[in-house]
Amino acid sequence: MKFELKITKTDILTIVLLSVLFFGMAAWNLGRIDAPTTDWETTSWDIFYVDLGSVQQVQNVIFWVKMGNASVQVFSGEEPGAWNPIGNFSLQDRATDYQVQKTIPINTNARYLRLDIVAATFDSRPNFSNWGVTNPTDKEPSPYIQITEIGVSSPSNTQVPITSIMPIKGGFPINGSVSDLNTLIDEQSLLEVPPTYMSKMYFDEVYFARAAEDYVNHVFPLERTHPPLGKLIQAIGVVAFGETPFGWRIMGVIFGTLMVPLMYLLGKKLFGTWIGGFSAAFLFTFDFMHFTMARIGTVDTYVVFFSLLSQLFFLVYFSNVLKNGWKTTSVLPLLLAVVFFALGFSTKWFILWGTAGLLALLVAVRFREIVKLKGTLSDKYVAFFSRPFLLLLGCIGVVAAIYFATYIPEMLMGNSPLTIFNLQNAMFSFHSGSVTDSAAAPWWSWPFMFRFDGASVPRWFDITYLPNGTVSTITVFGNPAVWWVGFVAIVVLADEAFHVRQFLTLIKYWLYRLSFKLLHRKARFANLVNRISNSTTQKPNLKGKGWDATAIYIVVVFLFSWLTYVFVGRATYIYHYYLSVPLICFATTYFINKYWHKPLGKVAAIIIFAATVAMFLAFYPVISGAPASTEYIHNLKWFPSWFFAP
Repeated sequence: MKFELKITKTDILTIVLLSVLFFGMAAWNLGRIDAPTTDWETTSWDIFYVDLGSVQQVQNVIFWVKMGNASVQVFSGEEPGAWNPIGNFSLQDRATDYQVQKTIPINTNARYLRLDIVAATFDSRPNFSNWGVTNPTDKEPSPYIQITEIGVSSPSNTQVPITSIMPIKGGFPINGSVSDLNTLIDEQSLLEVPPTYMSKMYFDEVYFARAAEDYVNHVFPLERTHPPLGKLIQAIGVVAFGETPFGWRIMGVIFGTLMVPLMYLLGKKLFGTWIGGFSAAFLFTFDFMHFTMARIGTVDTYVVFFSLLSQLFFLVYFSNVLKNGWKTTSVLPLLLAVVFFALGFSTKWFILWGTAGLLALLVAVRFREIVKLKGTLSDKYVAFFSRPFLLLLGCIGVVAAIYFATYIPEMLMGNSPLTIFNLQNAMFSFHSGSVTDSAAAPWWSWPFMFRFDGASVPRWFDITYLPNGTVSTITVFGNPAVWWVGFVAIVVLADEAFHVRQFLTLIKYWLYRLSFKLLHRKARFANLVNRISNSTTQKPNLKGKGWDATAIYIVVVFLFSWLTYVFVGRATYIYHYYLSVPLICFATTYFINKYWHKPLGKVAAIIIFAATVAMFLAFYPVISGAPASTEYIHNLKWFPSWFFAP
C-alpha cells in the first residue's frame, strides 16, 4: 500500500475525461424532462367521452396514472349515445404503483370513446402506519384516483390526438366540470406513445422517486423502509427539473459520475501509479451495474458513493498508521471516514457490511501489536481499546446525530422523535423478516451471474414492447469482462494476501509431526516414520515474503461486503453486490499494476480494457432501455438464467 497520494496534471486530465465520458453515456436518454404534470382526480364515479375528431382505428387507450385505484369501463361509438361496450379494466396493477402508464387494449373503430371511471379504495398511508408508526396526515383507506393524462394509440403505435372531452349528464352522476376534465387531455403533445422508461417510473422508482416527490410536496413519504437521505438527495433533482423522469434520475447520474474520480483516487492511493488509478476508474466506468444503477431513481448509488468516500479517508488514516504508528497519526481522516459512513448509513443500512471489513483491519493491526506488548492481560486489554477504538466508540454519537438529523424534514411535518425511534424498530423488523420474491437471487450466484437451474439471476427492471419487433429492456447485472476477471483476481489475490498455500503446507507439516509422534512407538511403522521424518525437516514460513497490505485490504473488504449476505434471511438481489463491485475492479487492477511494466502485462491489460468496452457496447441495449430487435436481445442470452425479454 502506497503512503503518499500525489496528484499530477496527467491524473487530473484522466479523471476529467473518464468522468465526462461516463456522464455523457449515463445522461443520454435518461428520461423526459417535458413529461405531462397536470392532474385530474376523483373520489367517486365520473362518466365522460373523448372525441378523436373523426372515425379512427384505435388499438389502445393509455392512462398516465399518478396514483390511486379505480376501474374503468370503456365504450366506443361513432356518435355520442350509441355506445358499444368493450370491457371493464383496472387502472392499478399494484397498490404501490405511482407515475405509471396503464395500457388498455380495445382494438376498435370509433370516433368517440366513453370512459366510466369508478374510484376504488386506495391506501395512501406510508409504510408502517399499520404497525403503529402513525403520522399526523394519515387517512383511512378511501376511494381515490389521480390521472395525469389520457392518450390513444393506433395499430401502428402512433398517437391518435384527442380533440375534446365532454362529461355525460342526463341522470348519470358526475364530479367536477368540463374545465377540470380538460386536464386529462391538455398535454397531448407531451405524451410518449407507446410509453417507455423515458416517461414513467419503473421498478423501485415507485417507492424511492415517489418519496423524493413527497418530500418536495411536504408530504410524509410512502417509502419508509430505508432512511431518508437518499430520497432527500433525489428531491434536489425534482426541485431543479420538476416531477419528471429526468428530475428524479439526474442526481443518480451526478453521483455515479462522482464515483469515477473516487475510484481513480482510491486506485492511485492503493497502488501509487497512474495505471493503478486509471485501471480502477476505467473498469468501473464501463461496468453494467454502475451504469444501470446510476440511471434509475433509487438510492443504491448514493450508498456506494458514500462508501467509496469513507474508504478513501480510511485508507489515508490506515496507511499513515502502518507507516508512522498510532500516536503520531492524525485522527482527522478517520473522523471524516466515520462522517461519510454515517451519510451512507443514513441512506441504506447495507453500507455496514463493507465498513465491518474496515473495522476488522484496524482490529487485526492493533491485535498484532498487543500480542507483542509486554505486561499483564489487563494491561493488554486496556491498550487494545486505547487506540483508536475508544475514539470510534465516541463516534457512535456522531453517527447517531447525523442519522437522526436526516429525519428533521419528517419531524417538521409533525412526527415526534419517539415516532422516528419507533420507525427504526419497524424498519429492522421488516429487513430481518422473511421477505420473499420469485425474482430474488442468492448471494453465491452474483459473481457468476448465472444458476444451473435456470432461475433468473440478472434482475430485469423494465420491459416495453415497441413496434416492428423491437423491445426496450433494462436489466441490472455485471460486465462479464469486469466481474468474471475480477472474481478470479480476488481468488488469486486471497492466496497472495493470506499465504493460503503456505498455510495449508503448515497444516500438513503439523499433521505429519503429529503422525510421527503417534507412530514412533510402533516398530512395525518404522519405514513410514522415516518417510514422515524426511518430509518434515523444515517448517514452512507462513509469512513468506511478508504481508501485502494492499492485497489484504482488497480481499478483506470484498469478503465482508459479499459474504455477510450468507446470514441475510430475506430475499436478496444481484444489485446487493453493488458494494462489492469496486473491490473486484481493484483486484483486477492489482495485477494490471503489478505486470504493467512487462510487455505481456501491457498486452493482457489492453485486452481486458478492450473486452470491457466491447461487452459494454454489445449489451448496451439491455442495460439502457435503448430499442433493439427482439432477435438481437435473444442472442445476448448466454445462459438459461439470463432474462432480457420473452
